[in-house]
Amino acid sequence: MSTTDSDEGGSPGSWLGYFGEELRLARDAQGISGRELASQTSYSYQQLCNVEKGRRTPSTPFANEVDAALGTGKRFARILRRVLAEALPDWFQGAAREEARAMRIRTFQSQVVPGLLQTEDYARALIQSAQPRATHDRIEALVAARMARRAIFESENPPHLWAILDEAVLRRPIGGPAVMVPQLERLLKESASPNVTIQILPFAAGTHPAMDGAFVLWSYQDRPDALYVEGLLTRALKEGAADVESARLTYDLLQAAALPREQSADMIRGALEDYAA
Repeated sequence: MSTTDSDEGGSPGSWLGYFGEELRLARDAQGISGRELASQTSYSYQQLCNVEKGRRTPSTPFANEVDAALGTGKRFARILRRVLAEALPDWFQGAAREEARAMRIRTFQSQVVPGLLQTEDYARALIQSAQPRATHDRIEALVAARMARRAIFESENPPHLWAILDEAVLRRPIGGPAVMVPQLERLLKESASPNVTIQILPFAAGTHPAMDGAFVLWSYQDRPDALYVEGLLTRALKEGAADVESARLTYDLLQAAALPREQSADMIRGALEDYAA
């Protein structure tokens, strides 16, 4: 499928266009009008039309609701995964595939909450800041694509996510208190999950071996680990043994310097109380 979209909406060769076409055909086959289908969901007729014409990227709740209304199982939820993968920036699509295959994900973030742990509003604030010229629909498509990455935790064998966050992640008011409060609540909730470990690297730790920035390590069942690094001008997937081993050592040192799990949760609660005050 092509990833090119026209001004009128998703091109005929895009997954977005395919989703809209299949939705229209499915309801036509059942003799249901657009207005009738919309009335059976929480979405307006205009929103439904925009999706059918490929002008708007549907969300996961939208796909689930039309699947339920049309009795199509999880067909549109499955197509949506393709739509959202297409919406990811070209440079991140390879990283998203590796993320979905990993059995263990270790990440260090020095500035922002990792994408897999972000709330919609937090992700939206980051994307709007990074892409000030993007249209509303483009921003919403990117937000939806980022949220869809969380589907890996719903699999039969979800990966374990270990996130070490610099204290700056808690203190930088992305979107202001209205965004940070639910975001920090999400971190606390996730930190209680058996598949997620969150540690905070406090300012008091001083200098540390990852001062150059964020990175992610993916571990698999059937192949060697891979390393992903991202910066202002650098986005790279590295699989060389020397690079990966160096990153593993760095992560071990970060784990040793970061606060234990419970103390990290206490620091998140403290930051949350400051924003909620």
